[in-house]
Amino acid sequence: MLYKNITELIGNTPLLKIDRTVHGIPNLNLYAKLEYMNPFGSVKDRAVWGILRPDLEKIQKDGSKVLEMSSGNTAKAIQSICSQYGIPFKTITNRIKVQEVKDTLLLQGVEIEELPGSSDCHDPNDPNDPLVYIHKELTDRSQKKYFTSQYNNERNLQEHYETTGAEILADLTKVDYYFAGLGTTGSSRGPASRIRERDTHLKMIGVVAKKDDYIPGIRTKDEMYEVGLLQPDFYDEIVDISAKDATEGMIELIRKCGVHSGPTGGAVYQKIKQYFRDNPIREELEINAVFIVCDRMENYISYVKERQPEIFGEDSRISWKDRSDDTKQATELEPTQASELIHDPSWLVVDTRSPLAFKSAHIANSLNIAYDHLDKMLNDGNPFCLSNKLLFVCALGEKSRKIASYCEQAGSKAYSLAGGITSWRDKNLPLERDL
Repeated sequence: MLYKNITELIGNTPLLKIDRTVHGIPNLNLYAKLEYMNPFGSVKDRAVWGILRPDLEKIQKDGSKVLEMSSGNTAKAIQSICSQYGIPFKTITNRIKVQEVKDTLLLQGVEIEELPGSSDCHDPNDPNDPLVYIHKELTDRSQKKYFTSQYNNERNLQEHYETTGAEILADLTKVDYYFAGLGTTGSSRGPASRIRERDTHLKMIGVVAKKDDYIPGIRTKDEMYEVGLLQPDFYDEIVDISAKDATEGMIELIRKCGVHSGPTGGAVYQKIKQYFRDNPIREELEINAVFIVCDRMENYISYVKERQPEIFGEDSRISWKDRSDDTKQATELEPTQASELIHDPSWLVVDTRSPLAFKSAHIANSLNIAYDHLDKMLNDGNPFCLSNKLLFVCALGEKSRKIASYCEQAGSKAYSLAGGITSWRDKNLPLERDL
């Protein structure tokens, strides 16, 4: 079949029935919407095309630069479209955590501005929030800008309503459950709104990552409340899942179904199985459930390798988190108390935030060991001298509390800064800056 433009291939993705012998849930007909078969490789192709399509001629005519806060698939789709029209594109992000994703974007020619922090979502209390930088770019009059604003743009929802939802309705005579990972919420609210017009009984289940966990493509519950398109009441339930479960679901889809899913699809698939094991379907019922496989596995090899090295012929390691006794909580020091103690040379302050965040504001004489690096170090044992008193610092005091608890159990005298650097800043205590 002949096509004249790559964008003509967006949408009309297959709906694949997952064999019941694979998922193992009685009375469940489970269907995977294979969005990774869009031309640029993800569910974001639809949203980006829906956002850009009405304004492409104007953007091109005005000589505008497209801006977005994206750490992966949205940026990939925007660049793929903009390249055809000679439109420059820049993503401002602080969330690219998988090297293959970054390499793919660089190969495409994406201009990337990386910032401190951990979330693309707007945080009005964070001076390094991507949206602050977006607004700086928009007010720079040296070149016109066009902000696609995926987290707040209603076209995101509308495109999924008009296409994804309509395609699912055309393929199935009824849909009882719709499960979706929550990122911008476009691929959950959009299709479900369309399906509910026919199947008013539809249950919409949103899937998020467990607190302090990381699953590419979906967010934690706390992060979701920073997304402009989120309407919590739209969902019958919002449930969470771990990164470990996400990779297990991903591997099962790949090995047993030939579905080359990324972690988001794996997370939702695994959660569906857990959900119906906890909520068994009555024997007299036959349930149809649909979920989206958002993107492909190839961009996440290092992500899976870090969590399941044995797949790649490497030795499996027990994480320090698994060796830690969660019942033993770390001692927390309030910022004012900590500021008086740490002048003693026997104290070592370890800041676990990213290098950029550390440079922008940190406690004097503190040592920066980013969490991802420290995470690997702790798997080999306690790397700190037992004669030191340790004060761990993170953004909000949650990760540092877990680290301090483990180091305390490993023989160190360890503490966590209560409320993290945010609380320290709120108390107007002194900070140094290297930027």
